[in-house]
Amino acid sequence: MHLSNYYAFVALDLARERAAEADAQRLAAFAHPGEPRTAGVRRVIARVALAIARAADDEVGQVALTTH
Repeated sequence: MHLSNYYAFVALDLARERAAEADAQRLAAFAHPGEPRTAGVRRVIARVALAIARAADDEVGQVALTTH
């Protein structure tokens, strides 16, 4: 595996973790409403993380995943 592929996978995993954290925080905010301003910031962060994950998926999808 090339080092660039490794970094792409690490970025993808990190983006998915951040998106999952944002989803968990969003669900918690529905249960316990907090400041509306912070909810907007969390939503923006989640959207950015999702966009990064999708871009990484597109990039990784074009790479041959062979071990040769």
